[in-house]
Amino acid sequence: MKRIILGLFFIGLTLMSCCKPEIIGNVSNTLRPQETNNWCWAATTQMLAQHFQINVTQCALANHRFGVNNCCTPQTAGTPCPKNADCNRPGWLELDFAGLKFSESATALTWEKLQKQIFCSKKTMGYAYGTPGVVGHVVVVKGYVTVGGTRYVVLNDPWSPCVGQERLITYETYADPAGSSTHWNTWYDLAKK
Repeated sequence: MKRIILGLFFIGLTLMSCCKPEIIGNVSNTLRPQETNNWCWAATTQMLAQHFQINVTQCALANHRFGVNNCCTPQTAGTPCPKNADCNRPGWLELDFAGLKFSESATALTWEKLQKQIFCSKKTMGYAYGTPGVVGHVVVVKGYVTVGGTRYVVLNDPWSPCVGQERLITYETYADPAGSSTHWNTWYDLAKK
């Protein structure tokens, strides 16, 4: 019996390593716009967690991040996404708090590794970029496509507040953003704790 189980394990491992990504890969991920000007980190955490059927609100993430319990006390009724202005601050992904384990890289994943995360593992990823000391942004990587030899990365971008958008960037822009921006981090191999 042990041999059968061990044999099945090795067959499964071999089949998993044989996954060959297609030219298009996509993981279903519902866009969640950021609820303030600075909550891209909260919206991205929310989108990454929902992939694993973990429901966490941006308000809960902000309350945890800032050590308060009033981030979602509306100050102005009738305005889109009203939140406590004191909590409209930047932050970093709260994956651990949301119940996820993960790997991370300060450099861009290779095109092949990005494809395997999406196509073979069926996992979304987080991606942060920006200008050091000035401003940054965090988005969800949910797919890729190659068109006419150009490699594109498909993003769920929580900007702008209460709207958000799905957009494409080239793989080269993901690896080395334009201007003074740099690739800050990629969170990958996400899994429920």
